Amino acid sequence: MNEKELQDAAQRLPRSIEPPQDLWPGIRERIRRGKAGEGGGGRRNFRPVVWVPLAVAAGVAAILLVRPHGETWSVQRVAGAPRVNDVPLGGSGTMRVGQVLETDDSSRATIAVGGIGRVDVQPGSRVRLVRAEATDHRLALAYGGIHAKVDAPPRLFFVDTPAGTAVDLGCEYVLETDSSGRGRLHVTGGYVEFAWGGARSVVPIDAYAETRAHRPPGIPYVSDAPAALVAALDSFTFASGGAPAVRAALGTTRSEDAISIWHLLSRVDVSERGAVYDRLASLVPPPAGVTRAGALALDQKTLESYWGRIERIHFRIVVLRGIRNVDARTGRTRD
Repeated sequence: MNEKELQDAAQRLPRSIEPPQDLWPGIRERIRRGKAGEGGGGRRNFRPVVWVPLAVAAGVAAILLVRPHGETWSVQRVAGAPRVNDVPLGGSGTMRVGQVLETDDSSRATIAVGGIGRVDVQPGSRVRLVRAEATDHRLALAYGGIHAKVDAPPRLFFVDTPAGTAVDLGCEYVLETDSSGRGRLHVTGGYVEFAWGGARSVVPIDAYAETRAHRPPGIPYVSDAPAALVAALDSFTFASGGAPAVRAALGTTRSEDAISIWHLLSRVDVSERGAVYDRLASLVPPPAGVTRAGALALDQKTLESYWGRIERIHFRIVVLRGIRNVDARTGRTRD
């Protein structure tokens, strides 16, 4: 079906459709959970929405929204003398799939990501356009830094690095790396998943994750996390810190650090898992239906339910910071 046929189909849909029930909770859960990450596990199977008129309308709108503009993205010079495939960029230009944008120490440029967002390329960076498809807008950051802002459904925009892949979940973030893969992800809006070799970290707004080549992505930590916690997580993930690093991490956490302990639960040795769960439960009480046995068995539904509570509390803390005092254990506001 071509674009005109899609538009005609959209015009023939009813002008007013009242939903039989409030579908947002289910839609929100699907968006949050997404599909299995790039390089991380199998594809999750979802039941299709049976409310056909709305599904058709949403499908038509989504296809029209993310339809790729060929294999070319626009590039704008911001400062200095950025180059595309070694050709100096004037005021503006384009990148085709396979081409490379480079900035020196005094250059910056902005890439328009196929109509769904933009990427500001920082000085001293090398970025390649890998794919420009409807469901795969992909760059490769060899080294340097980018600031990405995307307004699109989750899992349409990807950035490959020497340490793994940043997967957009509807977000804004800064990603830095050197050619060896040593770097950092800082999420300033929404969520980003960083995946490598079957391991993944889900990094929410106002949180960081470190990266190293040939290692699982760093365990996320909030922007004001205790320095001792950050050091312990780094030791555990990248320096084979083992049980001592786990104990050090557990001894320095606050309720605000529950996102770190939730990630740690699925990565520690089974002999350490009970202590990690008990500490997590003391920081943020588990929601109804979550059992210790299920968590220790790494039951996916159990872990996702717990994550749902943790991320809601974290989001309230970030959004209401400076306005209301939020109890980091429960998410309730304090007088």
